[in-house]
Amino acid sequence: MNRGNVLMVVVVLVGCVWRGLWLSAGVTNSTSVADVTRTELLRQITDELKTRGHVAGPQNLQSVQVLAYFGDASSAEPSVAASRSWKLNSVQRFDPNAEVWIVSGADGKPGWDGWDDNQNGTVDDLSELGAAWSDDHCLTPLDSGYEQVDPVYSRIINRGTFVPSDFESFAADHSFNPDESEHQPHSWRVTFVDQAAAEFR
Repeated sequence: MNRGNVLMVVVVLVGCVWRGLWLSAGVTNSTSVADVTRTELLRQITDELKTRGHVAGPQNLQSVQVLAYFGDASSAEPSVAASRSWKLNSVQRFDPNAEVWIVSGADGKPGWDGWDDNQNGTVDDLSELGAAWSDDHCLTPLDSGYEQVDPVYSRIINRGTFVPSDFESFAADHSFNPDESEHQPHSWRVTFVDQAAAEFR
C-alpha cells in the first residue's frame, strides 16, 4: 500500500470518527425545519401572487432565495415551522451593475489607524482600505449609510449584489406572458420574519 492509499484510509477513518462523535453528542438536525419552512414560505408567495391577480408562470420558484428569521430557531420543530405567523420583511432583486463599496470603519482611517498597512511609505492612504483584521467593511445598497458613501475616501470592490425592490415588481417578473415565452426572471431574494423575531427586531 503506497503513501497515497494510506493517507486516504486515514482521512476516511477520521471522517467516520468525527461523524460518530457528532451523532453521539446529540446534535439536532435542523435541516428538516429549514425544508418545512421554505416550503411553507414558497406556498405563501404563490398564494400572494394569485391574490394580486398575477398568473404564476412556468418559472420555477425554487430558484428564489428565501430567508427566514426565527425568533428562536433552537426550539423550532418541523411540526410547528409551518404554523408560524410569517411576516414579509423585504424583497430584493439581484442587480449585476450594483456597486459594493469598501469603506473605513469606526476609526475613520483606511486599514489600521496609524499603520502603513501596505508598507508603501504612506500611512493611512486609500490603498490600505480592507487591510486584514482592520475595521474596514463593505456596504451594499441594502445597508444603511450606502447613499452617504464618499467616493473620495472609499472604493468599489465589486459589482453585482442584491438591491431593494418590492413584491409588485417580483410578481410582475414572475407572471406568465404568452408573448414572452423566452422571459427569464431576475434573481430574487425574499425575506420573512416570524412574530417573535419581528418583536425582537
